[in-house]
Amino acid sequence: MQNKVSIGYFELLQKNKPFRNLWFGQVVSELGDWLNSIAIYALILRLSDSGMAMAGAMMAKLLPIVLVSPIAGVVVDRVSRKAVMIVSDLLRFIVVLGFLFVEDQSTLWFIYALVVIEISLSGFFEPARSAIIPSLVPREHLVTANALSGSTWSVMLAFGAALGGVIVSLFGIRVAFIIDACTFLISAWFISRVPSVARPTEAPKNKNGFQEFLDLLRFLLKEPAVLVLSLLKSGLALTGGIMTLIPLMASQMLPQLAMLSLGVGILYSARGLGAILGPLLVKRFFGETSTVLYWSIAVAFFLKATSYLFIANAETLWNLSFSVAAATLCGSIIWVFSSALIHLSTPDEYLGRVFSFELAIMTLVMGLSNWGVGFAVDQLGLTTAEVALWMGCLVTLPGLLWVGFLAFIRKQMRQGYRVGSVCLIDPSGFNPLPMVREDQIEGKAQSEEK
Repeated sequence: MQNKVSIGYFELLQKNKPFRNLWFGQVVSELGDWLNSIAIYALILRLSDSGMAMAGAMMAKLLPIVLVSPIAGVVVDRVSRKAVMIVSDLLRFIVVLGFLFVEDQSTLWFIYALVVIEISLSGFFEPARSAIIPSLVPREHLVTANALSGSTWSVMLAFGAALGGVIVSLFGIRVAFIIDACTFLISAWFISRVPSVARPTEAPKNKNGFQEFLDLLRFLLKEPAVLVLSLLKSGLALTGGIMTLIPLMASQMLPQLAMLSLGVGILYSARGLGAILGPLLVKRFFGETSTVLYWSIAVAFFLKATSYLFIANAETLWNLSFSVAAATLCGSIIWVFSSALIHLSTPDEYLGRVFSFELAIMTLVMGLSNWGVGFAVDQLGLTTAEVALWMGCLVTLPGLLWVGFLAFIRKQMRQGYRVGSVCLIDPSGFNPLPMVREDQIEGKAQSEEK
């Protein structure tokens, strides 16, 4: 049923001051994040031309989330979410200033240590920001608020990466880190203007965090449809090594450091533009029915694989930028639509843990993908073009598995069988069905036998 109380992005920001301040904090914080990324890439490339050195930075940006997420989830649900965000911002301000003390290749380890600390703090900030939104926004505006937050990430990727490339090229790496540090102070100021909300509801006293995690695993095993949906982004993360590949390919095309920073910024801006356009184009031309969601994911996997053929054969920065944008466009379709299907298929009481599980597995795969790119370049002697071709081949595998899963579900339902208690697909039109209780399923089966 269509929401009767719809609201636009600008109207929401204009009328809801608490959410507006939270959004301003997100804009400034994510702008600094991408500026920081470009500065780190430029710093590592200045100190070392090793693929493993770049892959190490990517892994330092990803793997801490796997370890921090379970702890962060508990903290965010126990204390003031506003306080968690402010403390995270203030600590990140101090950590980023530490990059100013990196002098030569012997201090590469210090870069990795600072990145690990900064990303670990982000692992507390982001869940707190997501969790506080329902306390600031009426229920009927939650979809708009979340869509705006997602679009903001894509825009800041495009704008922040381009700005980072310009700043590093014109003013140097140190200036970029100083500006990045200041963005955390500005973000903390905006968040301090968000009104304090009631303390989050405490978890049931008869269960600890480990027991709740075991409940999640039992739920996923019982509901294979939800399990497969929660692994789609991990399939997408097989090509996460593009974050390492982009600076390496840019360094081959633009050997001068000043131009290199600008080139990396342009390539990351292309990623952001692609991420913005993907779901919007599908919705504009095909709508947003469940059939479109399911098959758009399948098609996007194969189109993403094709885009890596163009990445491998790109000879100019602009051809590479276009190919990277196309790959990210397809990836954003998988990302946004898989999240929507999880919302449709998962009971509310499991949503938080399902998304945490999804994030942890996806981040782990992405970290391994970045390590694999560095290993392939340094140890196996593969060229960046050959690595891109391998990544294109790998991403076809989850696409094939997803198509096979859809076919399996459709066949099972046509034969009268159910896969778990949650019905994912209607065999007549691939439409989500309301959840059916086990006793209703058993009663229906018995009546059919009679």
